[in-house]
Amino acid sequence: MSLIRAACRLQAIEALNSDPVIDGMVRGRVYDSRISAFDHRDPVPTILVTTEETKGEAWSHQNGGAPFGLVCDLVLEIAMNSVATMQINGMADPVEAIGYAATDAELEADLDLLEERAVEILTRGETAAAQLLRSAVVKRVPHVASSRFATDQTGEKFAVHLVTLRIELFTPEDENPFAVPSGPYALLPEPLRTIAAASDPDGLPRSICDRLIARLAPLPAPSEPAPFSGADMILAPQVLDADDAPDRAADIAAGRTIAIAANTPQ
Repeated sequence: MSLIRAACRLQAIEALNSDPVIDGMVRGRVYDSRISAFDHRDPVPTILVTTEETKGEAWSHQNGGAPFGLVCDLVLEIAMNSVATMQINGMADPVEAIGYAATDAELEADLDLLEERAVEILTRGETAAAQLLRSAVVKRVPHVASSRFATDQTGEKFAVHLVTLRIELFTPEDENPFAVPSGPYALLPEPLRTIAAASDPDGLPRSICDRLIARLAPLPAPSEPAPFSGADMILAPQVLDADDAPDRAADIAAGRTIAIAANTPQ
């Protein structure tokens, strides 16, 4: 259940980066579960992707336990400030900040645009990365919420849009139960296995999946079944009489049995 959240975050980031508007404004600064808080020193705009609360209802109301219908909150923190210039280490002169917005209205409009494009690409985008997200990870998005935070206490105007998408997830129980996993990522559960196989060899999803594979124990070699060597049987015809219980010792003594030993050709 836990690794499906990793698949959701990794493929959501790939989908966000595949949107030309987001790519042009954010330029690859889409982070997976960044812990440090945004501040005025960031070369914003930036997007932080996290998966928050995960819940599951059992498919059967009569019996508890797996399989569950899983739902999680996919959270996007879209941050931007209006600082016009910033100092870069190693450079003598300050440079224009990426995504510079001159006024509060421009700042808010840019955040609205990024939020619009993010929700669009994740829920019905047509890029290959977005289609893989919806075909392998996300069943549907029944709910979305957005809230805003802004401050000028750092000396520059700084704002964040917090977007929460309620995600209904595909689960391992949705896959073909007769399919035998194969390939270098066979140890990973679905949909992470599919995400790893389809990802760029130099991208974030592949590097995370390679790290997980290195931590998992290798599959044990299948053991060869012991060859069948026969069985010992005693055949004793019995009279179907409720008052006459079978007596194995009496049958053997009376010679009413046929003994078949193991490995005896028949």
